[in-house]
Amino acid sequence: MHSIKRIAQITREELRADGYSLVPAGQFTLAPELQPLVKELADEWERLETDQYLKDGSRFRERRYDRFYFLPRTGEVRLRPHRPYFQSEGVNGYAGGIPREVAPLSSATLANPLLTRLLRDDFAHFPLTDDDPRLDEPWDVQCHQFRIISTPDEIGEPTPEGPHRDEVDYGVIHLMGRVNTEGGESQVYTRDKKLVTQFVLTDQMDTMFWADQQILHAVQPIRPSDHGGPAVRDVLIMGYKHSPDLQRIEEV
Repeated sequence: MHSIKRIAQITREELRADGYSLVPAGQFTLAPELQPLVKELADEWERLETDQYLKDGSRFRERRYDRFYFLPRTGEVRLRPHRPYFQSEGVNGYAGGIPREVAPLSSATLANPLLTRLLRDDFAHFPLTDDDPRLDEPWDVQCHQFRIISTPDEIGEPTPEGPHRDEVDYGVIHLMGRVNTEGGESQVYTRDKKLVTQFVLTDQMDTMFWADQQILHAVQPIRPSDHGGPAVRDVLIMGYKHSPDLQRIEEV
């Protein structure tokens, strides 16, 4: 098994060269004291709220969301005031251009030490050198909990907007759960929407890193393996945006 440092090095190299990197759960090493916290965090996906901005009365997506102030050099993490989520129409033709009211992360999610550890440790996989001045400046980190549900009566679409960017610098997707599910292929595209590769996140903590300014990404619809119950796909998504003026903005 590769060491934690070696995995981070490989991920940085792949992000530079290809714009994405896949780290299977078996290689995504967590400290022993954090292992029990994975289940505790995953249990919080049972307490998400239905997305109110799906079209045609659809109910296939549940979510929660918050943002954090992160200073990489010191590791400081601070919850930012909760505000509506916004994407421009240019990157999200499905629901962009409007401020979306999304429920905040639960108190149990915020109190779970694994969340903060992931926020810090994920950043170490990005291709920044130790002397990069951005390490001494704030980053805005979007934290999203998503549950996609598919039934025989309604298809589950993880990315109804299709291949897209998230208007961040780097992103991370951790699979938190996948039950009775077929499909859900994670896809990587060039900026002109040519498919580069696709793969399926199947095991809890399978992880995809991507460089948001280099590629587009999407996820194919899911469907139940057994029509006697719904298909469920749970993911934790972290989006990191270098925001040097964040401290000043928050103080205004």
